[in-house]
Amino acid sequence: MSQARMIASLAFAAFLTAGSWQLAQAETAPPPPPAEAEAEAETAGETSAPAQRGGRYLQLPDISFVGSAIGKLSDDDRDPDRNRLRLDEAEIGIQSYVYPHVRADAFLVAPGHEEFKLELEEGYLTFEQLPLRLTGHLGKFFVPFGRDNQKHPHSWLYVRRPLVWRNLVTHESLTGNGVVLSWLAPTRSRLFLQLDAGAYTEAGHSHSHGEDAHSEGEAHAHHAHSEIPEGAGANFSDKFYTGRLWSGLPIGARGELEFGGSWAHGTTEQIPLPSGALGSRSLQLTGLDVSYRAYGKEARRLLLRAEHLWHRYRSDLGREMTTGYYALVNYRWNKYNDFGVLYDWTEIPGLHGHHESALSAIFTRQFTEQTYARLQLTRGDRPGMRNYTEAWLQMVWGIGPHTHQLE
Repeated sequence: MSQARMIASLAFAAFLTAGSWQLAQAETAPPPPPAEAEAEAETAGETSAPAQRGGRYLQLPDISFVGSAIGKLSDDDRDPDRNRLRLDEAEIGIQSYVYPHVRADAFLVAPGHEEFKLELEEGYLTFEQLPLRLTGHLGKFFVPFGRDNQKHPHSWLYVRRPLVWRNLVTHESLTGNGVVLSWLAPTRSRLFLQLDAGAYTEAGHSHSHGEDAHSEGEAHAHHAHSEIPEGAGANFSDKFYTGRLWSGLPIGARGELEFGGSWAHGTTEQIPLPSGALGSRSLQLTGLDVSYRAYGKEARRLLLRAEHLWHRYRSDLGREMTTGYYALVNYRWNKYNDFGVLYDWTEIPGLHGHHESALSAIFTRQFTEQTYARLQLTRGDRPGMRNYTEAWLQMVWGIGPHTHQLE
């Protein structure tokens, strides 16, 4: 073999070896970190990269599990949950991009009640880049109403919903099957301004402890020895609509102020008229909320928040308006511990002249980003029981990316 032919053969063999090594490296090396998606995760709760970053992100969705156990002590013997410790809910989240800038989210939840069954709590598509600065949701999801309705319970700063939410809206979150569009205003300053508008063909509540079966007039005034009186909530029975305008702006170098207004309107169950016919009725919810955060060194953070709600029924028999509010102070002095005080006051739909109020102290110990323990001590007044005392102990743990909205 001539020297030239030998050199050519060695060069070709080296080319094949280098190509094979690069192919092996491409198959075994992890994909590049999705920098854009990680940046977005801080504000929109996303961890998956967009679809255009590679087929692997389409084939392997993010899967997470979140469990929540709650123990409750109470001196009100009408409370069926008192002096019990149980798994409150178990949630499985499946999330991935299905197309560039189109994300799919599904949350399956099994509530820890007597009938322990898995149900679809949320299942929707998110369109991130629509024309005219719009984004959208399509499917079944927690509707944009109020400050915390779109958050899952393990993202709250308290164990139970404030009483005004339980009586006027729902125990957990108001859910709708439909579509919502969000428009981000092109403000030139540091002001943030967003408008959300939604239409839904069917209402629902996320495993709402049975309040869907209640109707106004039944009282939510059940016998005093069998159940605590509660409001009917937002028991929309058919189509309903929501709107929310919210804004935020920085205050100084380490503070921010948020404020918002919410509206929801729809029909509720029909009621029997004296003539024997069924009369129609409608429900309108409105709310105002304001939040202030001040950040200190390291992980220190002070949060002040207040929200006021109005619940207006209108039927062929007349009108009724009930209202309520809550105020929350929460101070986090390091990344592991925070302490809060919650005061809430509310009237009760269907129980004219009655109200409920409570003052709570809340301590949270964060072990990891996804695991924490919380203690909430409450002293309050409700119809049929003055000066009741409750103690709630909650343990939450998570596995996987856990990509919900966080506080």
